[in-house]
Amino acid sequence: MQSRRKLVQISAFAINKSHFSSSSTKSLTNLDFPSSTTLDNVEDPLYVDVPKPRKDKSERKPYPTPMKELIRRAKEEKQLRNSQPCRVLENPPDNGLLVPELIDVAHRVHRCRASLLSGLSKIIRHVSVHRCRFCSEVHIGKEGHEIRTCIGPGSGSRSATHVWKRGRASDVVVFLKCFHLYDRAVKPRVIHDERFSVPKISAVLELCIQAGVDIEKFPSKRRSKPVYSIEGRIVDFEDVNNGSSETAVTIATVLQEDDCCNTEKKSLKELSIKTMESWFEMVTGVRKLMERYKVWTCGYCPEIQVGPKGHKVKMCKATKHQMRDGMHAWQEATVDDVIGPNYVWHVRDPDSSVLDNSLQRFYGKAPAVVELCVQGGAPVPDQHKSMMRLDVVYPQRDEVDLVA
Repeated sequence: MQSRRKLVQISAFAINKSHFSSSSTKSLTNLDFPSSTTLDNVEDPLYVDVPKPRKDKSERKPYPTPMKELIRRAKEEKQLRNSQPCRVLENPPDNGLLVPELIDVAHRVHRCRASLLSGLSKIIRHVSVHRCRFCSEVHIGKEGHEIRTCIGPGSGSRSATHVWKRGRASDVVVFLKCFHLYDRAVKPRVIHDERFSVPKISAVLELCIQAGVDIEKFPSKRRSKPVYSIEGRIVDFEDVNNGSSETAVTIATVLQEDDCCNTEKKSLKELSIKTMESWFEMVTGVRKLMERYKVWTCGYCPEIQVGPKGHKVKMCKATKHQMRDGMHAWQEATVDDVIGPNYVWHVRDPDSSVLDNSLQRFYGKAPAVVELCVQGGAPVPDQHKSMMRLDVVYPQRDEVDLVA
């Protein structure tokens, strides 16, 4: 018995001193692994793969902000409204005033949009753009690809083969339209009876107008003092300041004319580089504007609206629209909802044969603007190299079955 007790004590002492003890286990969990093994690389733009469409389009779009955070914000707003039924809104742009630090960003986005459209209209004369007659598929190259991904009418009888026609600059970049708001603070919503009287313009242009760009064709109400909130309703008791509107229109017009004059003298490569820079600068500016100026999208269809609230026009035809009486299910929008990236297949060698359907998993993708500029001579941007799969070697058509 004594010998057995000694063996038990020795074994217990050995376990406590071994690397399985709690202190040593804690130190193992705190080891500093190399950065290559962390999960940060998953969100690294250098390792982004080809984007995949939603499997079930009948499902609602994912919320950019978690639902718990939205509920918390709604409760705080309700408590503030109950504690102070009548108060002056302090933070722009909710109080009807402009955000001063974003006025210059709005003008830059407006200029980049004009420069982008001007550059695309010139590049498209030298680089062929094709669009399917029955679906929204776009291809950039001398000939349309043979990848069978058509989902348009009669695609079953054609084995999902695309029927190509010549495309335009509007097919390369997708600017979704929304209703223009004259007064985003006091009248933030367009009702159903006003759907034909209120003009619809590009959401990027509407975002720039609400952020400080003045365009004579689409006037917007400017204030010098904040508005009031009375039991959740916005009321304006102050006069309107329209003094700086005409000056802003003149500045924006002059800058656009200068950009257009400069692009006429550039070569195709320089024009492609300039157009790609305008694209990235516009996307970056739109992302900054959307941090302060609210943009809404329908959870089931591509409809979008810039302003404090979504409109009330009954025009939704997506899933479960009967339950909503045609109203849109509004939620917070992302940059991809405002500026559709419109991904297309990457053509590594435009002079080679067309893309084959059996080699589909070896091809990469890129936004149509990037693909058009790259074929025009611009260098491949770093954030899209992985997505375009430039490090993949294409097998021959007779070697497909031999590739794992």
